[in-house]
Amino acid sequence: MELESLLNAKSGACPEDCAFCSQSARFETDADVYAFLDVDEVLDAARATRAAGATQFCIVVAVRGPEERLLRRVLEAVEVVRSETGLEVACSLGLIDQAQADRLAAAGVRRYNHNLETSRAVFSRICTTHTYDDRVETARRALGAGMELCCGGILGLGETLEQRVDFAFELAELGPCEVPINFLDPRPGTPLADEAVLSPREALQAIALFRLVLPSAWLRLAGGRELVLGELQSMGLLAGANALIVGNYLTTVGRSAAEDRALLDALGMPVADGPGEGRFMVDEAGAHARPARVGIPVRAD
Repeated sequence: MELESLLNAKSGACPEDCAFCSQSARFETDADVYAFLDVDEVLDAARATRAAGATQFCIVVAVRGPEERLLRRVLEAVEVVRSETGLEVACSLGLIDQAQADRLAAAGVRRYNHNLETSRAVFSRICTTHTYDDRVETARRALGAGMELCCGGILGLGETLEQRVDFAFELAELGPCEVPINFLDPRPGTPLADEAVLSPREALQAIALFRLVLPSAWLRLAGGRELVLGELQSMGLLAGANALIVGNYLTTVGRSAAEDRALLDALGMPVADGPGEGRFMVDEAGAHARPARVGIPVRAD
């Protein structure tokens, strides 16, 4: 199991209109609004991540894409976190161009997170301020810069089962090393505030589906798992997830890392104990990345 924590390093006032997001400036929500945190605050959060037993630390900002001043501050924070904690650092900064991707990779950012969020057929109902292809291009730029790609989305945005299947295959085409699986937790004030949440059965079915379609990926259970799965979170791990976000999410409260560690201990699921464990390898043909160890069989073809 791979554990990661998130830091909402710059919150709210985002100009985009993603219908699920309480950080959009277009919706009246109670989400916090603040500029990028001081480096010391970022470092404190990273140290807490290390103390919780996680090896991945993701710096997230609520923007369409990073302007130069913000990007410089992120790069400074990445350098400090890496040197002071040894954590593997990921970033989620919205849409980026190739030059920005190259700078992040050069600074030592291991993974870039940029979710597709949902299937191509559904996306235009969820967001109108940028396109599905904009997201695909950012994902490809991250890979082109040499970073690993973290790319998943949110289930329960009103998609059909068939569209959920399409979404899994669309993700697979990008070859992400990590796929966050979020479940919609409807936020007051957003257009999806009254959307019904998935049933536990639908959520477990989706986890198993994504494992079948994406056999080599870290499937990371993330936001909404407490709401949707509740006491059945262990079944989500048995269904195919092999990574977790621990602690709080961007604007919602999670549960303690200690509770998740206790669950993993009860299931007999070992936790990655250092940076780089579970590193993905490229086969001799160079066609696909595969995990060095994820606890599941991976087909050679």
